[in-house]
Amino acid sequence: MNQTKLKLPIKMGYGLAETGITAVQLFTQIYLLKFYTEIVGLNSSLAGIALSISVIWDAISDPLMGRISDHTHSKWGRRRPYILFGGVLLSLAVLLLFSPPHLTTQIGKFSYLLSVYLFVNTAMTIISVPHIALGGELSFERNERTSVFGWRLFFSNIGMLVGMIVPAAILQSLGDESSKENIILSRTTAGEIVSIVILISSIITFLVTKGKDRSKEKKEQKIPFFKAFISVLKNKMFLILLFAFIIATIGRTFNSAIALYYYEFRLGLKESLVVINILLPFFLVLLLSIGFWVWIAKKIGKKIPAFLGVFCLGVLTVIAYPLFPYGELRPPLIVAFIGGICAGSILIMDSILTDVVDYDEFKTGEKREGLYFGIWKMGVKFSQAFGIAITGFLLDMIGFQNGAPTQSQEVGFRLAMIFGPGVGFFFIFGSILFLFFPLTDKKHIQVQRILLKRKQKGTLLEEELSS
Repeated sequence: MNQTKLKLPIKMGYGLAETGITAVQLFTQIYLLKFYTEIVGLNSSLAGIALSISVIWDAISDPLMGRISDHTHSKWGRRRPYILFGGVLLSLAVLLLFSPPHLTTQIGKFSYLLSVYLFVNTAMTIISVPHIALGGELSFERNERTSVFGWRLFFSNIGMLVGMIVPAAILQSLGDESSKENIILSRTTAGEIVSIVILISSIITFLVTKGKDRSKEKKEQKIPFFKAFISVLKNKMFLILLFAFIIATIGRTFNSAIALYYYEFRLGLKESLVVINILLPFFLVLLLSIGFWVWIAKKIGKKIPAFLGVFCLGVLTVIAYPLFPYGELRPPLIVAFIGGICAGSILIMDSILTDVVDYDEFKTGEKREGLYFGIWKMGVKFSQAFGIAITGFLLDMIGFQNGAPTQSQEVGFRLAMIFGPGVGFFFIFGSILFLFFPLTDKKHIQVQRILLKRKQKGTLLEEELSS
């Protein structure tokens, strides 16, 4: 159990892989549904089904990947080999996703999207689950962990900027933003850039974390996967945290999937204007807020800051988005600044999950970071699948016309209600549920002290037996 302070290059090097991972996630969340419905010509409901099936598979595979990495023994460690291998596969998968061949039938378009997005999500599982689990193992000290996940969130937001801005900037540079040819070229080129980012960032993380990813020191009796899986789900402490985060993630998925529809057809703002003048400031403010949330978590603990950040984001979303006037940038820009500050609190959730893993080790004597983070990501992805699928059906239900240059005022109002109260409800509900999370900072410190004593006794016993 590492109690020493980590050097800054190690924390930064660890977090860097999240740049590529998140760039892929945001690139697909914002642009994929719109690209396949309006450019490729796939029916909205079929697109939603294809995306949700892929994400469900991704969710199911996450605990398996966590379990595999927990029990991997190699000279490169438990997690690092998968970070490298997954990065290579994900780089290739993204290239294919936004470069579909010419397809004329709905079943052909559906099959291509489904198969390639399954590939994307499989590669994403291989890299992302071991990567987040490694973050919980780099340090045993609770404030260092918060710092580690702070750097992870920092680079995650760099990835968000890449996945969000690059496609819009390329499209803007091509001139006519409504041209189908320009949209295709912008998405293909952006896919190539994102592919390079994920490849380079995963390689650097693999190299920088050398020596920090250790296999288990003693051989443990392997509990069957499903028995271990069920035992994790019996951890009520973990379930409260998981469900709170799942509910908030449904709201975040709605937000990402419908954002461009809302800004274009409710507020009449072009894609490039929205990305550069609203979404970019939001993520820049979020980046700058990370240091504040790390600091406040050290000062007053993790629970209250995490609750307040998500709750305030929900209230802001419910109130603000239905009220914005048509064609104006300033009101949504102001809300983007406030929302960016609130959203920075999300880093605390991952840090709290490492505390739950400590509590599990205290109760069971096993270190199961990979399985916990795998189930965590499984739950998140199930919520994303639900959000994506419902988004496609909601667009059909509210009368949205695919490919139409304009939509009726009624459709615009319905988009605003989904994007505002619809999204905000999930943030508020998730934050309230989180208030029932029982593991206090004081109790976690006591758990860590007991684990440290166990470790020290085990080390002394090993030394006596070897002498």
